[in-house]
Amino acid sequence: MDTADDARIVRTRAAVHEAMRLLFAEEGPAALTHQRVAQRAEVGRATIYRHWPRQIDLVTEALTVVEQPMFHSGEGPLRAWLGRELIRFAADLAQPVVQQFLSTVIGAADQNPTVADLRDDLLRRTSAVLHSAFEQAETEGETVPRRDYDELLAQLLGPVIFRVTIQRGVTDRDFIDRLVDAALPSAL
Repeated sequence: MDTADDARIVRTRAAVHEAMRLLFAEEGPAALTHQRVAQRAEVGRATIYRHWPRQIDLVTEALTVVEQPMFHSGEGPLRAWLGRELIRFAADLAQPVVQQFLSTVIGAADQNPTVADLRDDLLRRTSAVLHSAFEQAETEGETVPRRDYDELLAQLLGPVIFRVTIQRGVTDRDFIDRLVDAALPSAL
């Protein structure tokens, strides 16, 4: 295979991923059909079938190219970082593509091992970022309690998910500060 073929493959894959990302964001996982992805990416349907033979393969591939919500690495005092991340997460969660992502992962993980792996990887990476933030805070002299980071994620993210998706309520700074205060002792 020559470099022209390699470049064509890279361009095709990028076009398909962008088509998947856009269809997923605009209409959700049901929009990811072989025909719609091929049309949007301007490639042949056979190309799509060759790489993703089943619709669930399209959905799981789309989940890998959609930005995954949760915590991002950052700096600063632990409480301030955590507050910023929760506010960002709430804003991201208000976006339809993020809601589609979470509902698809939650709904399909029990039936599809690939989606379950994506879910588990998302949890692992998010927990690692949280753990790293706690370690960094401790290194910088903050008093940091030892925590079960998965439990802490549930305590922090659960209320935000409920507030944004079920209640359709406001997740303002006051709401976030109350979450952080409840999750972390006031000595921090």
